[in-house]
Amino acid sequence: MSFSPPGRLFILQPLLSKAQGISVPVSEKAKINFSGMLQTQFNYSLDDDIDIAGMHHAGDEHFSRNSFSVKRARLQLNATINDRINAVILVNFGDFTGNPQNKVLENAYIKYSINDYVNFQFGQFRPQFGQEDNYPVDFVRSIDYSNQYYLFGSNSWQSFQIGATYFGEIKNTDVPVKYYIGIFNGNNRNQVSDNDDGKIIPARIVVGLGKTTQLGASGGVGKNMGQKIWAYGADVDYKKQLNERWGIELVSEYKQGINSVAFFGQENPVIPVSEYAMRGIYVLPNVAYSIKNARLKSLEFAMRYEYLDSDFKQVGNSRQSYIPMISAAFAEAYAIRVQLGLLMDRYERNIPNTTQYNTNRIICQVQARF
Repeated sequence: MSFSPPGRLFILQPLLSKAQGISVPVSEKAKINFSGMLQTQFNYSLDDDIDIAGMHHAGDEHFSRNSFSVKRARLQLNATINDRINAVILVNFGDFTGNPQNKVLENAYIKYSINDYVNFQFGQFRPQFGQEDNYPVDFVRSIDYSNQYYLFGSNSWQSFQIGATYFGEIKNTDVPVKYYIGIFNGNNRNQVSDNDDGKIIPARIVVGLGKTTQLGASGGVGKNMGQKIWAYGADVDYKKQLNERWGIELVSEYKQGINSVAFFGQENPVIPVSEYAMRGIYVLPNVAYSIKNARLKSLEFAMRYEYLDSDFKQVGNSRQSYIPMISAAFAEAYAIRVQLGLLMDRYERNIPNTTQYNTNRIICQVQARF
């Protein structure tokens, strides 16, 4: 929903000004839009010794093998201040169901746009370091982002970070190009202040080949607590509408970089930090079938395969994930969506009483966007 402040706020402004003793001018051109998204899940473990979080239990302790949960409950405010400036705030109230420390607030940024080629963004938001940064989670073809996304996010290359970025797009050519370069604290989100002078500098370029294919390349360098870190990746996004009913899409990404989280997590880490390295790849094909129905709009089938090793130079334990999933959309643009998937994780070696253990879980997710 949206409203323009002058029509409502000016009615209350005399009262507010009298009560507070100040006058607060409001831009006549400002517009505020609210939107939201709710994701609920039902998780069921098919293994007797694995709980809903994928944790293995070798003892007789009690744990849950099935549970309902609120995955995300997001509310976003987008304020268009004028033709060049807008501000965005996004919060996830679903984080209150667990440990909300350093969570809840996701996006909080100001964007200044001059034209297609010159744009700036300041605050907390997702750096551009892969194809998944372009997809809001409610449009993800699989049940969630990849494990790779969360691992590189914990190392500050993806997910929500605090900093600034410059970006733009060259549209009117046979080969359109998008480009991004930024600088971030590298402390992850919701940190009051930085803990060192080190920063990370991620950059990305995306090249369009025709109307169906996009090729992306990402790279970045930085310093964390005096240690030099880096990461790079490449991705392919192929999308084609075969006919009025059928459409296909294929997304694939490869990334490699320094796992500084693993380095600083050791009591006596091996030097140098480059001995702690992470790498992964995933492939996600998706087939969509459109339905001309007043209720059911489309059916989709996706199958994500992912290989990830968070520490392949040390004592890494590679993880392979297989996630077949079917989803049904009951409104346009996934406004109402139901997903059913089977999450199968296979580790190089099982480690008892940890999440690094082979698991088989069924996940049903129901989503509403408004």
